[in-house]
Amino acid sequence: MGKYLPETVYTSEEIEERAGFKRLGIKLGLVKMLTGCETRHYAAENEWCSDLAAKAGAAAIEDAGLTPADIDAVIFGAITRDFAEPATVNRVVQLLGIPNCYAFDIFNACNAFIGGVDLADSLIKTGKAENVLVVCGEILSRWTKFDYTDKDELLMRAPVALSVGDGAGAFVISKVNESDGDSRILATKFKTLPDLWEHGVIWGGGVIYPHASDKLFVPGTVKALTDLHPEIAKTIVPEMLERSGWTVDDIDCFLPTQIANWVVKNARQILGAKEDQFYEVIKHTGNVGACNIPLTSCFAKEAGKIRKGSKIMMIGGAAGMSIGIINAIL
Repeated sequence: MGKYLPETVYTSEEIEERAGFKRLGIKLGLVKMLTGCETRHYAAENEWCSDLAAKAGAAAIEDAGLTPADIDAVIFGAITRDFAEPATVNRVVQLLGIPNCYAFDIFNACNAFIGGVDLADSLIKTGKAENVLVVCGEILSRWTKFDYTDKDELLMRAPVALSVGDGAGAFVISKVNESDGDSRILATKFKTLPDLWEHGVIWGGGVIYPHASDKLFVPGTVKALTDLHPEIAKTIVPEMLERSGWTVDDIDCFLPTQIANWVVKNARQILGAKEDQFYEVIKHTGNVGACNIPLTSCFAKEAGKIRKGSKIMMIGGAAGMSIGIINAIL
């Protein structure tokens, strides 16, 4: 595993002032109160998504005890990207000095990274690769609107749109050897709810509005997305526990997408899980899109929450709407 967070840090109050809270007569503290986000990191002007992803990728390769030459495939999975064409992963591969690998991007909102992990597992299990690097580099700060003139619009967008931050995370997924013991991906489930695709759309950048910069902003609060997480906890998590022969108490750490601390708390209560079975990062990093799960994993590892042999469940809910869950033993 590997991570990278840009040096510049902003408090929620600083972001609220920048967005016009005081100017529009709104009391500071709303973002922290509604999401739990106190600080977030913003990339420097000269940093690209690929720069962030490469730094996290280098850390993950080192953590795995490998060299760039050992990597057979690289997958970049994120919401943001450097450019429309070619794939952002090409620059990541160049920065890391990985020769002759299979490399591609995957975009699926907040589930892009764990979708990449699932594809990496498939490449390995079909014998097409032995070591796959999955990277994510998010710079959501550049899709954050700050020049608000309408108070109602600001209040509608504020909790989600102003809590986002920048960062990168990476995993190396490798072929299991006898020395790895039980370490493996045990079960995965991905599901799309297409009737809800219009919730949480960033309309700019595609062929519908190819040049509309005013439509390239993170949308406001999406009730359909916040409602999705309790449903995952009630229905899909129990199914995934059964598939792996686990109970809730068997899980060393649940690693969910973190769009707000209360969403995670509600899911934990529905599951009947203990507080120490979850690791919260939104307080210090904000919502980092598809990077939430790899970042949380890295912080949990540093804190001693997870280690080799730990049982984890990665839980993703994303605009689209889509659901992704991966059970693994580290």
